[in-house]
Order: sequence, then structure tokens, then C-alpha cells
Amino acid sequence: MMQDNTGAGKILRVKTGYNPNSSSVGSQIPAFFAYAVGTGAIAIIISQIFNMIKIHIKKKKDAIETEKQK
Repeated sequence: MMQDNTGAGKILRVKTGYNPNSSSVGSQIPAFFAYAVGTGAIAIIISQIFNMIKIHIKKKKDAIETEKQK
């Protein structure tokens, strides 16, 4: 009998479960989710900081205007 030398190998084992193959796109989905959540949280924090600065500036401006009226 002749052997088939087409380059096809035997399957030695099959990996299953979480992150079976680090090169697959499925292994990157948790990282994408974490980046999305982190980016959203950072955006909310930055917008709150800008809002606090705006309120602080408005209070200072109102205090200066009331001081001028006296």
C-alpha cells in the first residue's frame, strides 16, 4: 500500500472551552467589551468634570455681577 503524502496531518487533540485559540476573533471579544465599557466610563467622568467646571465658572461670574451691583 502507498501512503497518502498530501500534507494532511492527523488531529491530535481538540481544544474546547474559553479561549481555545488565541488567534481567533472570539478570544478578542471580552477585550473589546472591556475597552467599550472603559471608554464609556471615561467619557462620562470627563463630561461630569466639564459640567462641574461650567457650574463653578457660572457661580463665580454671578458672584462678581452681584458684587458690582452693590
